[in-house]
Amino acid sequence: MNSSTPLDLVILGSGMAGLAAAQLARANGLKAVVFDKGRRIGGRVSTRRAAGFTFNHGAQFLTARHPDFVNTCDDAVAAGALRPWPVSGRDAFCGAPTMRDLPSFLGDHLEITQGVEITRVENHDGLVAFHDASGLVATARQAVITAPAPQAKRLVADAAPELGAAAATATYAPCWTAMFGFDADALPEHTAPIQEKSGPVGWGVWEAHRPGAVAQDGAALTIQAAPDWSEEHLEQDQAPVAEAILAAWQVASGTALGRPSYMAAHRWRYARVMTTANADAPRISANGRIALAGDWLAGARVEDAWLSGRMAIERLAAAAA
Repeated sequence: MNSSTPLDLVILGSGMAGLAAAQLARANGLKAVVFDKGRRIGGRVSTRRAAGFTFNHGAQFLTARHPDFVNTCDDAVAAGALRPWPVSGRDAFCGAPTMRDLPSFLGDHLEITQGVEITRVENHDGLVAFHDASGLVATARQAVITAPAPQAKRLVADAAPELGAAAATATYAPCWTAMFGFDADALPEHTAPIQEKSGPVGWGVWEAHRPGAVAQDGAALTIQAAPDWSEEHLEQDQAPVAEAILAAWQVASGTALGRPSYMAAHRWRYARVMTTANADAPRISANGRIALAGDWLAGARVEDAWLSGRMAIERLAAAAA
């Protein structure tokens, strides 16, 4: 990419907020590029494949209530990327065959560059400049920052301190996710997910029991600890966390399981929004060049992140008019 040629728009992050922003920007005829530091798009709407098993280890499902997001989900269902899954009401869905398939559907035809970690954002000669550890990556007339609030605060500290102050008002709860692979005979008859408000088993589901689940030779089990337990054990090593979660699952499900052939844990530091940014805090910089997006601006649901991305583009368009 030629960093000397300004883009219309740079979007940081390819989670649901970033994808929604990029989709609307493209529909508005803008030249937009998405930078993401990860290897896969989707952010916390994610899937991990390991040792022959597939785990949906991020967001477990989503709901759709706003008409625009309902339409998008209907399109995803028609394309085979979502399936209804009424675990949280009639408006709930899961990705098909994996949660990652929804962001893949949304990211189709978008210009997304993975493996780029932007470390600094600054204003320069009427443009927004983006730097990684080695130097200038790109410049743009406008930008959308979709990082979690603590990371967004650092990124915009110099370019838009008023937005950094807004980000400082949001808070998160972490989440430990544990993943276990067993022989196929460990899979029980179809059972509903286990959901608790506290403890080491906040949510647990056998992956094969999801609608349209990917076929696996073995049995994959994904368990997410509740916020209180995750916070208490946040800095523990992965192995003892996974062991404790598996032991708790066996008690909660009343099922004795043998030793898994695969076991891992993933620490999500910014898993669930507990306090959204102050309602009166700015969402766009004073100069109209940088807008914020993310679930931490509106609510904890996947839909909230998606709506915030679209709203960021609308705010930037109004500022540029």
